[in-house]
Amino acid sequence: MLAAPLQAQSDIEFDPTITQEEFAKFVRVAAQAIYHTPVEPARAGSLLRFDVGAAATAVSIDPEDDFWQKSVGTDFTVSDHVVVPRLVVSKGLSFLTISGSYAKVQDTDLQIWGAAIDVPIINGGLVKPTLALRGSYAQLQGVDDLDLNVAGIEFFLSKGFGPITPYAAVGSARSEAEAQITDTIRYTDESNSTRVTVGVKVSMLFPKIVVEATQGEELSYAAKVSFGF
Repeated sequence: MLAAPLQAQSDIEFDPTITQEEFAKFVRVAAQAIYHTPVEPARAGSLLRFDVGAAATAVSIDPEDDFWQKSVGTDFTVSDHVVVPRLVVSKGLSFLTISGSYAKVQDTDLQIWGAAIDVPIINGGLVKPTLALRGSYAQLQGVDDLDLNVAGIEFFLSKGFGPITPYAAVGSARSEAEAQITDTIRYTDESNSTRVTVGVKVSMLFPKIVVEATQGEELSYAAKVSFGF
């Protein structure tokens, strides 16, 4: 699940005293951290379009909260944020765009796989903005006692002004999780959360830079530096 600051697989380690409510809170925060965002406005892309970049998501967290203390063996937050770096690849297919991401947590077996598809509703132009629908999915692997995945659907509105493209999105994310807390305690959780995102893309010749902020379960930030055409 979570990201490069982790030191060992045991960093995700549930305290037997954790409550269902605390577990659900942890799941919602973790789901926001692993959520697949290609960190760019949703739109269709030409068949020639291909983009690869390095991105990171940082989710605000109070490491002193009970739900966090009871869910991790060793605190791995960075400046009160959970940081998830990932490799992101996007490919245009003329009438839509697909993207995928992968994160491997250093010195652990933790991995995150994600994918998304962007389908335009209104193709933008010189005057018109672009309105597009994005569906996404991400899954955590490498944690023996926790199964976690998150899916989302979002509407994106964007408008280019030369090399600068501001954008905004609103949508919903649904997370599903199951964890074996002890030999006799097993928790499950299915949660829905609203996502509101604003961002801006700056398209220079090399590279492209994108930053965005999302209000979900917590406030999170994402940034990407990419190269492509």
